[in-house]
Amino acid sequence: MSESAKSQYDKSGVSSQGAETALSGLLKHVLPTRGFSNRYPLAADIGYFANVIDLGNGEGIAFGTDGVGTKIMVAELLNRYDTIGIDCVAMNVNDVICVGARPVSMVDYIACSHTDPEVFNQLGQGLAEGARQSNISISGGEISQIKEIISGIDLIGACIGHVSLNKVNTGKDIKPGNLIVGLASSGVHSNGLTLARRVLLGETIEEQKSRVNEYDQFLGQTLGEALLEPTKIYVKPVMEMLDSGIDLKAMVHITSGGFCNLNRVESDDIRFVIDTPQPVHKIFNLIQDRGGVSEAEMFEVFNMGTGFCLVVESTNELEAITKICKTHNLPCQVIGQIEGCQGKEVLLPQQQLTGKGSRFT
Repeated sequence: MSESAKSQYDKSGVSSQGAETALSGLLKHVLPTRGFSNRYPLAADIGYFANVIDLGNGEGIAFGTDGVGTKIMVAELLNRYDTIGIDCVAMNVNDVICVGARPVSMVDYIACSHTDPEVFNQLGQGLAEGARQSNISISGGEISQIKEIISGIDLIGACIGHVSLNKVNTGKDIKPGNLIVGLASSGVHSNGLTLARRVLLGETIEEQKSRVNEYDQFLGQTLGEALLEPTKIYVKPVMEMLDSGIDLKAMVHITSGGFCNLNRVESDDIRFVIDTPQPVHKIFNLIQDRGGVSEAEMFEVFNMGTGFCLVVESTNELEAITKICKTHNLPCQVIGQIEGCQGKEVLLPQQQLTGKGSRFT
């Protein structure tokens, strides 16, 4: 790829294309391991937001893992770590609920070059708050001091959930005519921070330190505060919907890849038409304007205001969904519908973008 053709994300040091190539090399060895544990087979294909282990007797354990990425660097710039644990919990539980599972417990892994007691105290505060919002326990973890490898801290989690096997949901029953409901995000969440930091704060650590506390009139807060806004946790409203019997055809966490995450559902020959998305947060407008980031790349890298999507049969479910979201102070709205097509894709008519796989053009 020539320098002029490179995306802004590539220039910031994150290669989406490279990640896909690396993943294919990994999967050719990992996929055959499905046959190594015949007593506890997997109930879904690798590639969805979480997988489910069949324990027998109709019961399953959902399992997933994720971290906070370079959002931890914003916490380091601000010397404020009390919310980053919320992000770690959120990124894990929001994936686990996608398969219809109720999150149960999580463990954390902290790789570090130091063991500052106050930093770890604040990390614990965030993890506990995320657990409270998700109704889960933090059942253990690991601190690994690897100064030779890492400078600062990295925070990763792994979460399990419970689901009956007949309730496992991977979006295989989506049909044309179904509706897409979008649940609002709280901000950037924990994806695309490498690009966001580079655009808003500068390319060097020195620049980022000098700008992180800069007040932005357009945002109405400092740049650092806007970037550190915790990821929204969707567990309580989504679990309430499932418990009340609302038929959710699919639940999709909008993370890296943006609306292209909808393409991860099992159904084929469908098009996700997103014609009335949630309002775009100001911070995304700022990133796009300052960084000269294309519309396609913005929708690939960021959630753009919609953090979670539900696919429902028809308008019959909307009143109950809206009522539940209102009790949780969570903006929701119909953002589009399902059409039939050859293959699978996401269409954003207003932006004239089509997403196949994980890329928009």
